[in-house]
Amino acid sequence: MASSSNFSASHIRSLLSEQTPFLNLFFPGLAPATSSLWALLTVVPNGYGGLLCVCGLLLLFGKYASQYAVSLLEAHFTTTIDVPHRDEAYNMLISWVCAQPFAQSARTSLVTVNLKPTTSEDGPIDKKPLHFSPCNGRLYFWHKGNLFRFTRNRSQEKYGYMREEVSLSYFGRNPDVLKELLGECRHHYMTLVENKTCVFDHEDNRWKPSRSKNKRDAATVVIKEKVKNMLIDDVDDFLNPRTRSWYYERSLPYQRGYLFYGLPGTGKSSFSLSIAGRFSLDLYVLSIPSLNDRSLKTLFDELPQRCVVLLEDVDAIGLDRSQGVITDTSLDARPQKSAGKVSLSTLLNVLDGMGSSEGRVLIMTTNHIEHLDPALIRPGRADMRVEFQLADKDMVYQLFLFIYGSDPSNLIEHDGSEDSADEDSKDNGTQIRELCQLAKELAAKIPEFEFSPAEIMSFLLANKHLPRRAVVDVDAWMEKSREERKKLSRTNSWALNDEDEAEDH
Repeated sequence: MASSSNFSASHIRSLLSEQTPFLNLFFPGLAPATSSLWALLTVVPNGYGGLLCVCGLLLLFGKYASQYAVSLLEAHFTTTIDVPHRDEAYNMLISWVCAQPFAQSARTSLVTVNLKPTTSEDGPIDKKPLHFSPCNGRLYFWHKGNLFRFTRNRSQEKYGYMREEVSLSYFGRNPDVLKELLGECRHHYMTLVENKTCVFDHEDNRWKPSRSKNKRDAATVVIKEKVKNMLIDDVDDFLNPRTRSWYYERSLPYQRGYLFYGLPGTGKSSFSLSIAGRFSLDLYVLSIPSLNDRSLKTLFDELPQRCVVLLEDVDAIGLDRSQGVITDTSLDARPQKSAGKVSLSTLLNVLDGMGSSEGRVLIMTTNHIEHLDPALIRPGRADMRVEFQLADKDMVYQLFLFIYGSDPSNLIEHDGSEDSADEDSKDNGTQIRELCQLAKELAAKIPEFEFSPAEIMSFLLANKHLPRRAVVDVDAWMEKSREERKKLSRTNSWALNDEDEAEDH
């Protein structure tokens, strides 16, 4: 029996030795391993021990062979699409994957508290909900009879930034299957953001979706109705396909620019958001002080054809014509080192130069139009200049009705008094007339062009269910606001002190 076992081991050794050169072509490193095995077998006194060693080796290389076969299959018989994690397509894919039952079986998940841009805000509000998504690994799943592999890997770069790689693979040679699935992901994503405005910020010279906000109705922004209608009609006309053809037929650059100027709190940024929402456009927010020439040009080159570009607070930067460079000269930026510099020629070129993007709506906002360089706001770059004023009587009247008019029952201040019972018995028409009368009384008390719409809105929201109390308390509120303004005046600011010292010398 021993000789039979030795014969079997010798036979296996002879057989594998003959096949080793051929197998080594497919499994590099096999020849040295078998040589080590033969050396081991020569010192094994029992033939069964040799067989056990051979079986162990076969199991080891069997695992290696299976992994190698799978890698060959994935390399030559799969179709793969890579998705950049800063692109909106990333949100489309991740939101769809997280909504599927198979995602719950992922052994490694990324948990976050803050809401993603794709998260719906409808339904009950859960305080700080947890959100799970597959992370660091592969996830295989079946969909409509096809096998897919979702891969997501996260790693930390040398500067502390997280690098993320996401891909979707289909076990087959037909790329249309992947495109169909991504189309389904897009449809799912668009359903989530159907009534929202997607806001994009920039990071590492790339646009990235940062948040989604509910579409803001233009009626919620209280400005002059004539001005509001003029702006909406102008944007509507510009985005009309016939207008685009009209521009192209005359070889004119198809772009439109607006300058919104006025004191803080007058509704400039809010109305920009409402324009994007009204025309279902994405909003791209740009911060020039953090950019340089190259990054500014790159960001503008990557803008889609139909979007709103918001260049906020352009008065916070100064234009140095002698050096042709835009540097941050705001009060808050004085003690800090500038994060970047943009030349004036580059900024003007991306706005209306030969390489400027077309089809976009540019909105620049400023608190002080007198601080802007004339070249930046000339026609062609700022086709319309619109002043957003402090609140007049008509704006105060509109604000009051906006807060209380949608629900006339606000007049019923339930405190158990006889007046409350009387209010319950009044019809809806009577309550609306009383609200209008209260709105007139409030408008008569607040001086024109002293308070911003945002300030008045804040006061009314503090009394959102008490319209009569708002009218009674407005005098005390105005006095308090004036006192706070005095405390926040710039009598002790470094800028004014520097001027005084210069005058003393």
